[in-house]
Amino acid sequence: MEMFNKKVLDGRIGPLKKNTNLDDLESVEGYVIRKANEAGLETSYDVMAEEMPYFKTMGYTSYGTSFIMQPLNLKFRTEQITDAYNDEDVDVLDWSGYLNKNIKDKQANKYQNRRKVDTKKYPYKDYLVVLPGSNKLKEIACLNKMIAISKKYKHNIWFKPHPITKHQFIGELQDLFGEEAILHRDMDLYHFLVKAKKVYTTHVSESALYSIVLGKDIEPIDVWQTTHKGSFHHINAKLYDTKSVKWIDKTFSSPKSGVINPNVDKDWKTKVDKYFEYILAKRHYYKDWYIDNRKPKDKKK
Repeated sequence: MEMFNKKVLDGRIGPLKKNTNLDDLESVEGYVIRKANEAGLETSYDVMAEEMPYFKTMGYTSYGTSFIMQPLNLKFRTEQITDAYNDEDVDVLDWSGYLNKNIKDKQANKYQNRRKVDTKKYPYKDYLVVLPGSNKLKEIACLNKMIAISKKYKHNIWFKPHPITKHQFIGELQDLFGEEAILHRDMDLYHFLVKAKKVYTTHVSESALYSIVLGKDIEPIDVWQTTHKGSFHHINAKLYDTKSVKWIDKTFSSPKSGVINPNVDKDWKTKVDKYFEYILAKRHYYKDWYIDNRKPKDKKK
């Protein structure tokens, strides 16, 4: 169980501490791992890859204080979101209300102890650019797009670095867009998001979800060729297209979405069970279609 493993977290996020509102997901992680093991599947926390349709790994991570799971196969993780929205055998729950409450209660941030905002030095602006962390910034975010946005809005825009951003990258951002346009990486993103008219973000950020819930216009800043690589792509791609709160409520309510939250779902274990029934049936259809031609790892003597 890696989602709450201290050693794993130290390696991933260093001194940052996850928000305690994610603690309810620990029991979900344990149950999903058990279900995966029973199905003969491996599990992978917050790591993406591309396997064959008869996949061997169930990926999972957190998203908007919820637990999301998906096969390590682009076709299936894209289809599961479409199938979830088209699922008519489901009671639609108030997911958007839950997400709105997270923001109002200052529980939307993934990390604890966000820096207090000096409103005189950092006033509200109409446009906000939400950046990925150091490990993804130069690969995913399109520099040409960010330069164009900066020129368009001039002094009416903030660039918000991810909490996991190295000082070197912060300096480069300040050189490119001006120190006066860069927020501190540890500031509360949602303090600025609630007042923004438009949010520029990526397919790897929860801010796309919260922006739609708040009625904001959103636009991606990704390099096109990288959009499919993130854990949130299958959801965020639809958010950019639909920009619909109703889409969120309907899709997330279906077991086929792979989105689980004990604070919203009436019976989250049954929802997990139904998800595995659904996704394993899709997987079985493709058994023997493709053969992995990679050489197996040498067995230890």
